[in-house]
Amino acid sequence: MAIQTINIGTIANDGTGDDLREAFVKVNSNFTELNARSTESTTVANLGSAGEGLFGQISGTELQFKKIIAGAAINLSADANAITINSTSTGLPSVQIFADNNNVTLDSNGNALTLAGGGTTTTNLNGTTLTISSESSIQTETDPKLTATLNAQTNNIINVGNMTGNVHDLDIRTFDGLQQYLTLNMGEAVPTVFTSTLEYLAHNLEIDYDDGNATFTASTSVEADMGTL
Repeated sequence: MAIQTINIGTIANDGTGDDLREAFVKVNSNFTELNARSTESTTVANLGSAGEGLFGQISGTELQFKKIIAGAAINLSADANAITINSTSTGLPSVQIFADNNNVTLDSNGNALTLAGGGTTTTNLNGTTLTISSESSIQTETDPKLTATLNAQTNNIINVGNMTGNVHDLDIRTFDGLQQYLTLNMGEAVPTVFTSTLEYLAHNLEIDYDDGNATFTASTSVEADMGTL
């Protein structure tokens, strides 16, 4: 049954309330009702849709709540009415970033560092991943020029188109049509075969540049069969 309310009248002793017997009948009935209930009907709810709730559970007639524990760089203090949560950190530590021409200090004041591409270098930020890409300056240069000796470090140079140049004022292109026909007889039992005229010149000729003009002198008697051009 429901809990009964004792009628106490409008003012004291006005005769409109329950008499003493009736009042205590309701009191006894109310105690019987409470005693008959199997579990405590009091409930507690954590409000809001986000965050951690403080209420834990009901154990008999006891409402049990969770404790608040301080984490890293957090300090808790409490009085009779409130719990105060403070950070023990004074702010983010400062970090200095140096470049060739300047530097910047990053701290809790809100300074930001921007990574920007330049020239043939580009930057791309995707989520938490920063990608820095760069193209070879030779690849993108429309008129590349060497400012020093090129050292191939024993590597091959491949996919070459036309090459022009002079070796001591002799156009190296003039040798191209002679390579496949050149067979030199050095007086040996088997004629020596050179694969290029440059190889022949380096092996057999002395070049004198004293007067500014090239003079070729054969180091041995040779015969050249040029074939048919």
